[in-house]
Amino acid sequence: MPRTWGALIAGLIVVTTLTVGGGGFSNEQGAPSTKTREPVVTPVAGPSWINRLGLRYGESTLGRSGATYGPPPTPPTYGPPQTQRPSQPTAVPLAVGHPVVLNGADLYRLNCQSCHRAEGTGSPPESKSVLGPVQGSSLELVRRHLQQEGTAAPRSAARAQATRARADLYQRIQKGGQRMPAFAHLQEADINALYAYLTQLAGAPDAPPQSRLTTSWARLGELVVKGTCHICHDAVGPRPSRQALMQGTIPPFTMLLEDKPVVDFVTKVRSGAPVTSWDPTFHYRGRMPVFPYLQDLEVAAAYMFLVEYPPRAGDSKRQ
Repeated sequence: MPRTWGALIAGLIVVTTLTVGGGGFSNEQGAPSTKTREPVVTPVAGPSWINRLGLRYGESTLGRSGATYGPPPTPPTYGPPQTQRPSQPTAVPLAVGHPVVLNGADLYRLNCQSCHRAEGTGSPPESKSVLGPVQGSSLELVRRHLQQEGTAAPRSAARAQATRARADLYQRIQKGGQRMPAFAHLQEADINALYAYLTQLAGAPDAPPQSRLTTSWARLGELVVKGTCHICHDAVGPRPSRQALMQGTIPPFTMLLEDKPVVDFVTKVRSGAPVTSWDPTFHYRGRMPVFPYLQDLEVAAAYMFLVEYPPRAGDSKRQ
């Protein structure tokens, strides 16, 4: 294990909520496990996706579709008694650094859910639903649709239409389009597993079997950072002033690493934390949504990925 991880992992103590609503690591019995050559892990680089599009944070829901937010500031000590929040579960060390098994649902959570929601419906018109394009790639659904329209098309025509739709969908995932970023960090095996889950989500009767992929700890962190966090956070950049932060400037990854230990990073992402301003001193909820559908282990892997593969100024390109 790399030395830089060892010092950080030694102090990694976080709340143990490793299986949360919206998905988790695949553990179903009998599901095929796909072993492929491990992809080369590369640093996150360049500006965030919303900055590439020239959007301000408040002008877009990209990366936070259906967002929920963390706890409000600590209630004041004056006034009527406040309801006590339940205490946090006992904190224990996470088993980190080991290979993990992901399925298509996991890949969807890590790369798609922040824009397209758990249901795949998105936030139209900015984030479109994935259900229609996926249904259009199902041979059985295309055949039924042609029958309902009274089109006496041969099965070969329905197959050709569904095949084109699937190829278009794969290309959209790999190269992006309009306001959707390119997910160049996903490999063919990743997209195959993701597609199998999407067809299930879209209710396709001919959905292919769900598969599982064994991947490294570093690769898990890369998926979280490039699939979710990089939509809003630049890889590198100057430290914003306190006033700029109050006005909505999003800090780069490099600043997050300087300011937050891994425990605070995990808490901020999954549960939220009040933000403090010093002039004048007060607390407020903050603008960053929380991602309760990400697991502690996944968020910790994202932090370790940023440490081990320091963010860069140029574009992210797989070597």
